Amino acid sequence: MVDLESALDFVVPLHKNNIIIRVTIESIISNYKPKNIYVITNKEDSENLEKEYLYWNIDNTKIFFINEDEYFITNYGLTKSDIEKWYTWKDEKSREYGWWYQQIIKMAAFIQIKNLSDPYVVWDSDLILLQKWDLYDKTTNNYKFAILQESAKNEFNQTEYANSTYKLIEMNTIEPPNSGTFVPHHFIMHHNVLDNLIKHIENKSKQNWIKTIMILSNTYYRFSEYKCIATFMNYYYPELLLFYPFDEYGKKGIRYRESNELIKKIDAFCLDNELNYETFKIFIKDNYQEPLSYIQIEHVLHK
Repeated sequence: MVDLESALDFVVPLHKNNIIIRVTIESIISNYKPKNIYVITNKEDSENLEKEYLYWNIDNTKIFFINEDEYFITNYGLTKSDIEKWYTWKDEKSREYGWWYQQIIKMAAFIQIKNLSDPYVVWDSDLILLQKWDLYDKTTNNYKFAILQESAKNEFNQTEYANSTYKLIEMNTIEPPNSGTFVPHHFIMHHNVLDNLIKHIENKSKQNWIKTIMILSNTYYRFSEYKCIATFMNYYYPELLLFYPFDEYGKKGIRYRESNELIKKIDAFCLDNELNYETFKIFIKDNYQEPLSYIQIEHVLHK
């Protein structure tokens, strides 16, 4: 019998190589045992990681490193620089181009990566799993993700997400019942959902969907692919929008928006040990009183 969970491929966009990417990847492999993980990053880091991962604990998982600069050449004829021409930095409240670019990378994976599983899992590169939640629920025969984030960073971001999503698909953004937000930092991506979302965007805008999303930056400071997909699914595919409530796994996790002090503690802990998933779990056990479901470490310095 096919294990539908381990049949899921993972797509992991990575801004820059850093000291926790190995831990993130090994946490995925240890818990989900996927056949394939696709890491999408810049050319230099792709080449460096091709050498580094040979020393990681990856079991039978195959890891592929894809150059983000050329990701959209096949099928679209666009380089990363070509797409950047549609992006606008307005002022200090703007998010950088790479932040926007990662969002379309996630949405386009089913088009750009051959033989990608359906569905596939998008997983943010700074999300380290410590307590597994089943991505395929055998009791209900459905794929599920976990609501991890309790609320938006601030009301400004929440408003920007809502307005940009409405501009794009003319639907009011939704949130999970009770608590949490549909920015879960991982997501179950169904090919037909994404295909119809892209068609919906292009039918409305009368232009390429990539350009349509990128030019949102002319007007809005924020856009969330996760919120957009969840909202679209709620309207057209509610039977596929399945998730664990925030209290089940999200409440037991920790998200660090600033990582400098934590990384210093991890470095000190690993002075004589290699930083991998197993040593990281020991660090967590030694430094936190209660078991954690996940830890997310943002803005980690590059290698």
